[in-house]
Amino acid sequence: MQRQSKVIPWRPRGLSDTLDASNTFAGAMSSLQNLIPDPTTRGLWQCRPASLKIALFPPASGDFNATDFSPLDFSTSLVPYGLISALKVIGNFAYGMVASGAFSGHDEAFCYNLSTGAFVTITGMTNTNLPTSPATTGTWTPPTMSLIGAKLVVTHPGFTGASNAWFGVLDITNPAAPTWTAQNLTGAITFTTPPSAVAQFNSRAYWITNAPAQPAVIFSDSLNPTNCTNSTQILTFGDNVPLTALGGLPLSNQLGGIIQSLMVFKGVQNIYQITGDAAATGGLQLNTLNIATGTLAPNTVVSTPKGLAFVAPDGVRLIDFFGRVSDPIGLDGMGVTVPFLFAVTPSRMCAACNGDVLRVSVQNGNASGSPNQEYWYDLARQIWSGPHTFPFSQIQPYAGTFIGAPIGVTASLWQSDPVQSITSTFVENSVQLSWVASTPLLPITDQMVNKAMTEAIWFLGLSASFPVVTISALDENASVLNSVTVNASGTATIWGSFVWGAALWGGQNNAMAPRQLQWTEVIVFTRLQIQASGTSAQGVKIGTLQFRWQILRYLSSIAAA
Repeated sequence: MQRQSKVIPWRPRGLSDTLDASNTFAGAMSSLQNLIPDPTTRGLWQCRPASLKIALFPPASGDFNATDFSPLDFSTSLVPYGLISALKVIGNFAYGMVASGAFSGHDEAFCYNLSTGAFVTITGMTNTNLPTSPATTGTWTPPTMSLIGAKLVVTHPGFTGASNAWFGVLDITNPAAPTWTAQNLTGAITFTTPPSAVAQFNSRAYWITNAPAQPAVIFSDSLNPTNCTNSTQILTFGDNVPLTALGGLPLSNQLGGIIQSLMVFKGVQNIYQITGDAAATGGLQLNTLNIATGTLAPNTVVSTPKGLAFVAPDGVRLIDFFGRVSDPIGLDGMGVTVPFLFAVTPSRMCAACNGDVLRVSVQNGNASGSPNQEYWYDLARQIWSGPHTFPFSQIQPYAGTFIGAPIGVTASLWQSDPVQSITSTFVENSVQLSWVASTPLLPITDQMVNKAMTEAIWFLGLSASFPVVTISALDENASVLNSVTVNASGTATIWGSFVWGAALWGGQNNAMAPRQLQWTEVIVFTRLQIQASGTSAQGVKIGTLQFRWQILRYLSSIAAA
C-alpha cells in the first residue's frame, strides 16, 4: 500500500477563507477556533485563555461600590442594567454608557476603577440630561467618547437636544468624584443637530454633525471642548454625504519627525485627512486620500503599530504612516475577508488593538445561523486566527490585555488576555472552552485520479485534565469518512489528593510529540479535509500534521463507489 505514495506535511500557519488549499499559502487553515499562536515556535498553536468577568452591574439599587453582584442578591423588583453602548479606558478607569435601571429608558454614565475593582459614583445625572437608550439590534450610530483636557465628552444617538441636551460631558478633574452634565456648544457656533461622533485632535474636540444639507466637522477651542469662539471653526466636505467616523493617525514627515493628522471617514466613499491647526502657521489643511473607500463601522477605526485600521466593505484595511490605504488584509484566500463582506449589521462591528493583536467582532452572515464571532489578526506574524467564541460589542485595550462588554452578557465588564499565562483558565461564562483546528480542502495534485490516505501523524501536546482529542477525515461535503481519537496518558493531579513529592504536578508528561492517527480503514477520496477538536486547557499544543497519500489509477465517483 505504500508504493508510489508521498508524505505531505501541513504546518498550521494561519486562518484562511480559501476553499482550495492549492491556491493559498502553505499551512492555511479553515478553522483555528479558540487557538492563538504559541509565542515560542512558528506554526505552533495553543489555546486562547478564557475571558474573566471583572464587574457586573447590579439591579438599580444606587450602589456602584462593589466589584461583583449576583442578581440573586437583590429583590426581583429592582430593574437590572442592560446594554453597555459605549466604553473608553483611560488610565486605570473604564468609562462608558449603560442602559440604566435607575433612570428607566435612558443610558447612564459609569466609571469603574480597574485597579481597585470598584465603581466610582458619578453625580449630576437626571432623567432630563441623559440620552435615551438605543435599540440593542439593527443599524445604529454608536456613541463615542473622547477626553479633551479634564472633560470626557460623549456623543450618543439618544440625545435629541431637548432640555439643551445635545451631548454629554463627564468632568474628571477629580477622578474620584466625576460629575455629569449635558449641554450644547457655546460661543459663535451651536449645534442644531446632535453630533454623531467626537475625537480629540491638537487639544481640540472635533465634532461630526450630519446636518441634512451640509455634513461638517466643527472644532472647539483648545482645551475647551464645549466652546467655539469663532464662526470659522467649521470644515465642510463639498456635498451632503454623511460623515461616519474619526480616527487620529501620526504621519511620517519626509524631512524627519512626525506630523499629527485626523482622518475623517465619509461613509464608504472616501477618507479625508486633516492636518495643521487653525492657530498655527499655515492653518488647517484638508485633503482627500487617493482611494475611494471608507467604513460603515465606526467602532472598528482603531490605532495599531502599523497605522490606522478600519473595516471597509471588502475587509480590514490599514492606513499606514505615509497616508497610504492598504488592500484588504487577507484578500483572495490569503487570510480573512469573507466574514466582513457578509457582516449582518456593519455598524455593530467593533475592534481593538493592543500590542500586535488586532481583534474584530462581527456577526457573520456567511456562516450557518449567522453567529457573532471574533477574529484576531497578528500584526507581527501577519496571520489570522479564529473564529473565537465570546465576541464583544465594546472592547478597549488596557495594559497588556483587553477590557470589554461581551455580546449576550449585558451589564458586565470582562478581561480578555491575548496570551496564555500560568494563571490562565479555560472556563468562560460557566462554559468549558473547546478548540477546533481544521485544514481546508487539501491541494489538488493536478492528476485526474483519486487518492488514498494510508497513514497520518499529528504533532500534539495533550492535557491530562482533558485527555481526548478527536480527529476526523472529511470529504468535500463535510461528511465524515473516518474518525479516530488520540488520548493523553495518566490523569490530572489534584491538589490535596496526593503526598507531596509522590506525584507529577500536572499529571503524566504529555508534551508535544507525534501522535499516530490509527484510521480504521484506508481513506479513499477526491477532496479531503482533516479536522482535530478537543477541550481547551494548559499544555495543549497543535503542531504539524503529516499524512501519507497514494495516487490511485482510477477516476470514479466516490459516492457511487
